Amino acid sequence: MEKWLVFLLAFPTICSLIAFFVFNESNTIRNIINTIATLVNFVVVIYLYPYIVLSPIEYSIPYVMGTGLHLKLDLFRYVFILITSFVWLMINIYSSQYLINYNHRNRYYLFFMITYVSTLGIFISENLLNLFTFFEIMSFASYPLIIHDEDEAAHEAGATYIAMAVTGGLVLLMGIFMLYAYTSSLDIAYISEHLVNLGPVKYVISALMIIGFGVKAGMAPLHIWLPKAHPAAPTPASAVLSAILVKTGIYGIIVTSVFIMKGNDYISLLLIISGFVNMLLGGYLAMHQTDIKKTLAYSTMSQLGYILLGIGLIGLGEQYNPLAVIGTIYHIFNHAIFKSMLFMGVGIIYMITHKLNINDIRGFGSFKPILKITFFIGFCAIIGLPGFNGFTGKTILHHALTETASSYGLFVKYLSELLFYLSGAMTTAYLLKLYLPIFVENNSKYYASYRKYINKRALFPMVFTSILILVVGVKPNLFVEYFKNISIIFNLETGIFDHLHYYSANSVFSSFVTIGIGIFIYVQYILKKLTKSEAKQLTFVNITGNWFSVEKNIYLPLFDYTYLHVHKLFKSIDEIVSFTIRILSTTYRQLSSVELMTINSPVRLMKFRITMKKPDLKANIEPLKKVASDIKPDIKQVSKNLDYFSLKLNSITYSIYLLGAFIVLVLLIVIIFNS
Repeated sequence: MEKWLVFLLAFPTICSLIAFFVFNESNTIRNIINTIATLVNFVVVIYLYPYIVLSPIEYSIPYVMGTGLHLKLDLFRYVFILITSFVWLMINIYSSQYLINYNHRNRYYLFFMITYVSTLGIFISENLLNLFTFFEIMSFASYPLIIHDEDEAAHEAGATYIAMAVTGGLVLLMGIFMLYAYTSSLDIAYISEHLVNLGPVKYVISALMIIGFGVKAGMAPLHIWLPKAHPAAPTPASAVLSAILVKTGIYGIIVTSVFIMKGNDYISLLLIISGFVNMLLGGYLAMHQTDIKKTLAYSTMSQLGYILLGIGLIGLGEQYNPLAVIGTIYHIFNHAIFKSMLFMGVGIIYMITHKLNINDIRGFGSFKPILKITFFIGFCAIIGLPGFNGFTGKTILHHALTETASSYGLFVKYLSELLFYLSGAMTTAYLLKLYLPIFVENNSKYYASYRKYINKRALFPMVFTSILILVVGVKPNLFVEYFKNISIIFNLETGIFDHLHYYSANSVFSSFVTIGIGIFIYVQYILKKLTKSEAKQLTFVNITGNWFSVEKNIYLPLFDYTYLHVHKLFKSIDEIVSFTIRILSTTYRQLSSVELMTINSPVRLMKFRITMKKPDLKANIEPLKKVASDIKPDIKQVSKNLDYFSLKLNSITYSIYLLGAFIVLVLLIVIIFNS
């Protein structure tokens, strides 16, 4: 049974390589192979469920990656594996239609599948070095997906993405190094029993790891790659970026905060604050966008805020909050479902129109019933309308928030309630901005059916996902019934989720109040402040172009400032070393040009000149000149080697100075905390 874990990684890898190298000329066969690979993996995941409920499955292979490959699958990890395998299967089917007119499809599918395998590897890694390795493979494999179109916007988005990914990876690696230095282990289960007993240095370690994972989780202010990568990448890649890849960061934050740090109050409080920032900032920026994929990108940022809020609520208090546990896991599952479906709908629009601006595609979906209905289901799910899956996860998180905030006084309770309602209202507002112009307004330009573009391969994943949204929404206990044993992993009482009430009058009323506020924001703010009248029609405008930018106003100036001053420091050191080498080199050059008169001392040479006659002197010096000419090339070679060494030292110094400065900074922090 344990070897099925290796199968989940090996089978799609082998299939993707066969498809890439053997059937690279046949699009049909390649698509079939990749779809079969994801389908078989999904079936295996379903097959493993009864065994996972009984006990976790573990498998180790020694000597892999130095410390061995340690894989583990329990019910907590199973949720991530399940949604990953399901969403990838749906997107694989969808991609076979979406990419039909794209170039470099063979390259795309290879990296698409490598990203899939590495994502699975992250979720089932029990060893942190294994997790980090898969994490970096995923980052680099997803980069070609983002720049697939190879235009200027794609390369700019790819540069931002890879810069943030590499930076986050280095910060995460620093945390893992420190973790190993203090615990002498990389296994998550062992570390979780020992790290909490360390002194203040544990906060430095956890901060480094949360920052590293937070980049991928779109945690503000580390989110800057999200609104760039989503519009630039092909829609299937955008769907997995938003639905699954960001969950790898969420998974890492849960592992760090809940399991390794045992729900530390300080870290949990920071995650709650970060969650609210994401919820509000993501929603506010989404309301101002006119690009539908960028709107959904900021929407992802906002929805991840709910999950971060839930993670913080899990650990805040003397024991884990059971409502926060199930609410967080539930929303992770739900978000992956409805967000992938919404992106597939946007992809169909782009397939036909090759436009993403709301003003250019007004009225596109008014006469396309299947697309209109499925997108409406996703719309209702994300705003938390009762009867759809998004309602259940948000409702449980709301109850968990109310329960926790009540213990901190009325001010905290009412403030948290206000922020939660406001975030949900902004979600309604920006989704209305998408749905009403595109699917409700009429536009004669798009009366045609476009059936040749919207075929079954594109619609089937959307329809199937929409049905799942409705089933989970109507029967919310279905999810809890299958995953209630997750309480054991969080050391909660078994059966604690048996009496959850989702559709209470208070919960339904809260949902409608939130939606009502969202409609008000749409009418009074978006329609009045974010539109202008052109040709007797309201046109949406984006007023955020000149707003404060974290990337342009903080990250880039900070990097330039750091580069300039640290460059001066290392350049001074470099010049001292280079000057020393140049002196040695010059000395050797001068030595190489000296005519060697004798192999003896200068005093003896003087005596030799006095006692010898001129002809004899010349005869004795000739052999010595020959010796000098023989060793001159050797001295010149030493000089060249010194020059080459100076040049290499110069390059190496410039290459490593930033990393060195960062390491020094971290060590100073560690020393301060340990003092």
